Amino acid sequence: MKEFILRIIPIIIFFALGCLFRQFRIFKKEDGSVFLNLVFYLCMPALTFSSLLETELNARLLYIPLLPVAVMLFTYVLSRFVLLVKPQNKKTTGTFLIASMIMNTGFTLPFFYAGFGNDGFAKAILFDIGNSFLIFTWVYFIAVKAAAVEGHSKLKMLTKTILLPPLWALVIALILKQSQIAMPNPVLSFFKIAGEPTIPLIMIALGLYFEPSLKYISKSLTVISIRMLGGLLIGLLLMKLIPFDHVTKIVVIASSAAPVGYNSLVFSSMEELDVPFAATTVSLSILSGIFYIPLLFFIFGN
Repeated sequence: MKEFILRIIPIIIFFALGCLFRQFRIFKKEDGSVFLNLVFYLCMPALTFSSLLETELNARLLYIPLLPVAVMLFTYVLSRFVLLVKPQNKKTTGTFLIASMIMNTGFTLPFFYAGFGNDGFAKAILFDIGNSFLIFTWVYFIAVKAAAVEGHSKLKMLTKTILLPPLWALVIALILKQSQIAMPNPVLSFFKIAGEPTIPLIMIALGLYFEPSLKYISKSLTVISIRMLGGLLIGLLLMKLIPFDHVTKIVVIASSAAPVGYNSLVFSSMEELDVPFAATTVSLSILSGIFYIPLLFFIFGN
């Protein structure tokens, strides 16, 4: 618990810095898109690439990356149902859907490492591989489709999804691991250094965009409920259906119930969806996750 809190504090500080930068007019709200462009085209692909190369893939646990499919499908269906009852405009609908689907598994990693060491961390990374693949394919396609102007063909939307930089980073890293090709140390160092600013830049952008408003609170809380409570429900169901060991059980439950992912804001910014709604949702979700995720570990970790 103590290690988790120590890891979370810098993340909150970066968010606070974003708010202060805007308050003192060091950066403007619109500058947030510059930070997110840098994340999208450089930092996130580099982080994806370096993280996967450092991950040990155990053939006996390769079913774990398949589990996020069930989680995302469940939250997608829940979101579609809510949107049928309370329809939104096209861009808000896009943000609503992707925010409810994307799991912020990186938020839970410190807990797994602190509680279960390398075993818990490795299993969490395997879950994150499946989560990342779906984020950079299915979820991003939903964002592109929601942003599409009239006459924008499905081929163009599919092409944009296929050319997504983090997706190629994921694919190339998997190929290199499978072929056991060793990368030169300077290349590995470059990708590691380039990936490190990902979370700070996203959190600063969150601070720049963050404007709590009654206009977004209700919708944001609905999305957070679908993501975190709906995710918890499907995680518990998977636990009942599949004979997990104790550590894998905690990984699946906590990862499935993770807060709204940072990529909700990144994709909303890149595709010009409802960015203020995304910023409010991600911010509130992270703040609630600080209390919610430790509670899950306390309940299910023993």
